[in-house]
Amino acid sequence: MRHLAGGVALVSTTYEGERHGLTVTAVSSLTMDPPALLVSVNRNASAFAALIASGRFCVSLLTHAQVDLAGAFARKPDGEARFANGTWRVGASGLPVLEDCVVSIACRMHDMVEYGTHAILIGAVEHLEIAAEPVPPLLYLNGQFGSFGPFSA
Repeated sequence: MRHLAGGVALVSTTYEGERHGLTVTAVSSLTMDPPALLVSVNRNASAFAALIASGRFCVSLLTHAQVDLAGAFARKPDGEARFANGTWRVGASGLPVLEDCVVSIACRMHDMVEYGTHAILIGAVEHLEIAAEPVPPLLYLNGQFGSFGPFSA
């Protein structure tokens, strides 16, 4: 699976007054009508229970300049301590939103499918914010972070 390139995102939520978040590389568009996302989350992740209990989450797609955040949200300490990294605010959705990311997408959990060690969260999009200027996304492939470079003619 390490040979499947993926965009790197932080998934954040608020539950019982505390913020929770984790790094993910399995995010995909599901439908445009209605707008929805798929997010694959390890059920052993420290933020998993809060994500499920809250029923809402925000996906912040990282830029290549935010590679340090990917590591910070993938290791301990967890919970509120992770949010000491990056610039965060409460978005229109009421969820934690990362500043200066490629896009942030606030979702209400519509459904969940468990398979093996992971759960696929189906998120109905409630709100999104796109960077004012195009920025290169952070990618993950074969254990390494990188960035997208378009083909030149």
